[in-house]
Amino acid sequence: MVECVDSAAGRKYKIRTLVVTAAYLALTYASVRWLHRQPATPWRYLIAVLPVLPIFLMPALVIEFLRNLDELQRRIQLEALGFAFAATALSTLTYGFLQNAGLPQLNWIWVWPVMAGFWTVGLLVARWRYR
Repeated sequence: MVECVDSAAGRKYKIRTLVVTAAYLALTYASVRWLHRQPATPWRYLIAVLPVLPIFLMPALVIEFLRNLDELQRRIQLEALGFAFAATALSTLTYGFLQNAGLPQLNWIWVWPVMAGFWTVGLLVARWRYR
């Protein structure tokens, strides 16, 4: 994504993503602290999902970013996302079955980091392929 981020569209995407991520991190910190201090609050469910609110902007940011790429960069991103989708599905399905054999239960919060990791791997492979 280095070539993509150097463009005007890439810089705009990067700044907006950093703002959304900062809001997510701040709300996560506040939410966790609040819930640890007052676990029985009647607002606990609303407070627990507050960090998700800024993440609702991410799909629009990603789509806008992809629309502003040239054809080659768009193809690289598509291949990387396709790989991330399939690899995440396969790995989470496999781990789900392994939980039946005694592996520890994992929180769903780990699905996005797994997908982001596979997206990164997919980008590296696709860039290498099209160099």
